[in-house]
Amino acid sequence: MAMARACTGLLLLAGTMLFTGCARRVGREFVEPAQASTLDHESPYLKAHLRDGELCILANWSVDEAARTVRGHGIRFDAARSSSRILDVLVPLDSVVLFETNVVRLSPTITSLAVVTGASVSLTIYCALNPKACFGSCPTFYVSDGEREVLQAEGFSGSVAPVLEASDIDALYRARPGSRRLDVRMTNEALETHVVRTVDLLVAPRPEGGRVLVTSDGTFWEAFEGPPLERASASEGDCTAQLAAFDGVERWSSTDSTDLAAREAVDLEFGPGCSGPAGLRLACRQTFVSTSVFYQSLAYLGTHAGDWIAELERGSTLARERIGAMQRALGGIEVLVPDSTGSWNEAARVDEMGPIATDVHLVLLPPLPAGATRVRLRLARGAWRLDNVALVRLGRRVQPFDLAPAAVHRDGIPDADALARLTDRTRTLTTSPGDTYVLTYVLPADFERQELFLASRGYYLEWMRKEWVAQEDPVRAVAFFADPHAALRAMAPEFKRGEASLETQFWGSRYVRP
Repeated sequence: MAMARACTGLLLLAGTMLFTGCARRVGREFVEPAQASTLDHESPYLKAHLRDGELCILANWSVDEAARTVRGHGIRFDAARSSSRILDVLVPLDSVVLFETNVVRLSPTITSLAVVTGASVSLTIYCALNPKACFGSCPTFYVSDGEREVLQAEGFSGSVAPVLEASDIDALYRARPGSRRLDVRMTNEALETHVVRTVDLLVAPRPEGGRVLVTSDGTFWEAFEGPPLERASASEGDCTAQLAAFDGVERWSSTDSTDLAAREAVDLEFGPGCSGPAGLRLACRQTFVSTSVFYQSLAYLGTHAGDWIAELERGSTLARERIGAMQRALGGIEVLVPDSTGSWNEAARVDEMGPIATDVHLVLLPPLPAGATRVRLRLARGAWRLDNVALVRLGRRVQPFDLAPAAVHRDGIPDADALARLTDRTRTLTTSPGDTYVLTYVLPADFERQELFLASRGYYLEWMRKEWVAQEDPVRAVAFFADPHAALRAMAPEFKRGEASLETQFWGSRYVRP
């Protein structure tokens, strides 16, 4: 959760905050709305953190559990932390994410928030080793591959604030349903709040002998295996074995010790015989470089991270540009093909964020010359893990149809409210760390011949870790956003020192272990 000093005012970090005093620390506790009865009424003030990012600070407060409301006198702050003094405030419990008081008496049963607090203590050892290796994840989705449930997608990885709400399409490339019923398990595995608007299935008829793939702009194509990958080479030498099959064996490299944006090339050569429209199938995921860079930006902002989020929410073009500049500096995977003179020209690029789940992308290629096909991938060193590359022949464009969940279960119990929220585009489902929902879809009768994609939309709210706030540095924060290229060079030596253990630390600090 975000931490802010009382002397700097009430700052927002995506709707969740912790408070400390300037001269001394005041112990404060947090309680979820479902546990409102555990709030100690000796506490003179109650802070109610609302789902829309607003904050109410109430005196003379009371909880009406029958009416599911909280009433008090006080101040209501909007998401930008502008205040309006109100004599009487009535807050529905359903609109609250967390309550905050100075004194809380917990009930005999442990609240889920208490579990979060205890878990974060046990995870501190990993985050302390490398604060930028703390586990983070947007919604993760598990689907059966016919034998077991496997992680197949993570949703809207770049949507770190309400204003950045976005849609994400992920191929369920390894899904193998055994009947018309398909269960998708959606989890919140990190110390974050996820705000999910929709999770739909996109279903497209699979062509005989082929698959259906999707491009970054959301167009779907029939795709058939082309000539095999004959050779792949990079700075370490031959890497054909790592890239020839989608099997979990990944090709990746270590970062440059002087510049996290330093580029490398992976050269691919496919056999002859691919006539007509063609594309490159690329299965990949990010490493933890981009995650570490993002966490470092939060660490530099520290107690002022909320100001930055509020600027985004107010529609600041400067704040958006600063985010985009850092993303462009680190870059995605550029797919290049040679022209008649031998010069390499960019055909497209893959930019999808997320280090958790491997996604399958389709990149359309220009007309290919006769003979062997050469393709070059250009990417930041150490920033991507590549599982598979393949040349595919394209068939027809395909228009998938949309399936909303038919049922939603939580802890094995039907959850009608969650189902209503995920099928009404005007509403959202908010999940907390550890929450798990099983979404059930009813597939067509010929389900075995259908290609499945997951279309999710929403945003997530990153909780600040105390290990990040300890590194607050306003000067570096300004430099970080003013000159991203220089920032990536400055970060490189420190990142390099901890790179070897980063993977272990990241997964070791996972809040939820499926």
